[in-house]
Amino acid sequence: TGYIPSFWVRIRQLGGDIVQPTRLAPLVKPLFEYFGQKKLPSFLPKTIQFPVTAGANFIFWTWLCIAFSDVGGYFAGRNFGKTKLGAISPAAGKTSPNKTVEGVIGGCVFSLVLATLGAWIQKWPYWMVLGPVHGILLALLGLVGDLTASMLKRDAGLKDFGDLIPEHGGIMDRVDSYIFTAPYGWIMCGYVIPWLKRVVDARAAAAAILVV
Repeated sequence: TGYIPSFWVRIRQLGGDIVQPTRLAPLVKPLFEYFGQKKLPSFLPKTIQFPVTAGANFIFWTWLCIAFSDVGGYFAGRNFGKTKLGAISPAAGKTSPNKTVEGVIGGCVFSLVLATLGAWIQKWPYWMVLGPVHGILLALLGLVGDLTASMLKRDAGLKDFGDLIPEHGGIMDRVDSYIFTAPYGWIMCGYVIPWLKRVVDARAAAAAILVV
């Protein structure tokens, strides 16, 4: 189980050889430099290493999407949930009886909005399409991770993986949505986005040649 989440570590290294500033770079870099030099405790590094890799930016926005997918799913399910997930997927319903279709939709919507914003900020090619698709896939893969963890707990006769975090259970209860999203994130950040960038660059070069 430790191998799958390890893809997050690999993603962090992507893009370190090429400076790819986001649309927020002019605003964020001075803040990073200020807080890095003035506010960090003595046992932490005094400066933040630049450039921040494309992989690090990808992780930040992806984790934000996953976190708010959980928030959106809880909010929508609590306030609008009427159709049990088990009605369309008996296996999912048996694993997590309280989940609803409306909750899943709410999680997808929250993740979609944040992913689209993140795609625009990171200057992804075709961000208006790629961002929403990325957000929905993150929400659904996060749901798979959540259901998988619930299945393991039910098989073991446990309600939570631990009691480290009051009212939330153990660490595994908080990070289950990040498991299966890791290899997908590796493929998206390492292959899909760079390939689409090459497509856009090739089309721009071809258009420039035609103009000349």
